[in-house]
Amino acid sequence: MAIDEGRAWALRTLGADGVLVREQISSIIRDCHEKMANAQAEAEMKHTGVYGQIWRKCLDEFVTVLGRLPSAEIVPRRGYKLVAFNGVILFPWRFARERSTDIGSRPFAVSDTRISLFGEERESTQQRLDIEFEHPELTEEERELLDAESKALEEALSTHSRVVVVPYASNPFALYSVDWGEATLGSDGYLTFASMESLLEVGAGSLVDVDLTDESFSDGPIPRPDLGVKGDEVNGEADGRP
Repeated sequence: MAIDEGRAWALRTLGADGVLVREQISSIIRDCHEKMANAQAEAEMKHTGVYGQIWRKCLDEFVTVLGRLPSAEIVPRRGYKLVAFNGVILFPWRFARERSTDIGSRPFAVSDTRISLFGEERESTQQRLDIEFEHPELTEEERELLDAESKALEEALSTHSRVVVVPYASNPFALYSVDWGEATLGSDGYLTFASMESLLEVGAGSLVDVDLTDESFSDGPIPRPDLGVKGDEVNGEADGRP
């Protein structure tokens, strides 16, 4: 039986908990989107500064939810906490407010904290390569894949310079995209992804659209995303700068 490539990539990159991480990321961001959109509507403010704090909400929820998994490591980072698996840090990044924005058009290195994710070596405090906890979600083929990848994973444990970025685009009215992939940071401050997978439909049903009853937030129907559309860059920064 062939292993689903998305699940296989998660296992190779993050280890035994990779499949669960892959399945939970979309749900975490959907939940944060819904809560922050509702908070924006409740605030009755025309500017979207309330919803704009979703970047911090997602950072915190990644640690709270994914940090419960057996092989998770919590990594302090200049006033923040991040979650890592097998030496690979996960970083949620709200790169845009609109669905038409290309990920490649947005600079990532807008703070020293972000830059440091790719440049500092740290000793890992947890080394859990073997499947010491039950993982009923894994098939026999996936367990064999983990065994074959154990040496490469062990080599990655000495540093957190590997980063899986989770870019997402959203505004108070809709969540347009949730992707992930291992990224490298160029000297120009932009990210390069070796590959990228959409997680919007992984572990979830349909897109989250929040029903805002206050008409001051919208002059028309809530927009529904068309993920195939790419266009001009939006103005301004979509995310905070941890």
